[in-house]
Amino acid sequence: MPWNIIYFEDVEKFLDKLSKEQLKSIAKEVRLLEFCGNDLKLPHSKSLGGGLFELRERRFGIRLYYGFSNDQIILILHGGAKKTQDKDIKKARVLIKNIEKTNESKKL
Repeated sequence: MPWNIIYFEDVEKFLDKLSKEQLKSIAKEVRLLEFCGNDLKLPHSKSLGGGLFELRERRFGIRLYYGFSNDQIILILHGGAKKTQDKDIKKARVLIKNIEKTNESKKL
């Protein structure tokens, strides 16, 4: 059964800026992620630790950063290029920590 994918607003803006070919290429990777979920491995997906993962499009060097939530939900947090991945990973780590804090406060 496919996973549900939720895109954060900034990711949608990032994807809107891509060329048609770039969008087509990253869409193939997203489809793989949708059907494989947490079973997707290298070269398509890489764990960055702390619940953060990197979806890797190799032709154009596009990266999407994501995490998993309950009930087969994938949260795509941030997007960027291979050239800017250090900065993009930092931003994605902040986003995933904020989600974890929000979820913890809801449990109290």
